Amino acid sequence: MLSNLQNLFLLAQADPAGAQGGGMNTLLFIPILFVILYFIVIRPQRNEEKKRKTMIEGLQKGDTVITSSGIHGKVVEFKDNNESVVLAIAKDTNVTFNSSTILRKKEKEKEA
Repeated sequence: MLSNLQNLFLLAQADPAGAQGGGMNTLLFIPILFVILYFIVIRPQRNEEKKRKTMIEGLQKGDTVITSSGIHGKVVEFKDNNESVVLAIAKDTNVTFNSSTILRKKEKEKEA
């Protein structure tokens, strides 16, 4: 297995036509790769995190939310400078979660 990987590595490094200057292509490729990675992965993830943080800061008592573990509940109160939130998940059953575990706010259902 190791010898196969070594052979593939040697083939990848082989210069097929004896061309020179391959190092410059590599030097240009790496920054371009990082720019593409930034716009495809990092930037959208940051935007989603900003939206989620804004949603969590805008929560009010009575809002129905879904936690990252899939628990649906209604916000009863906030604790520790909004670091924790108490959710009512059933009649006479309140559970405390970290605010960071709130995944999304559940929209109110429209009456037919």
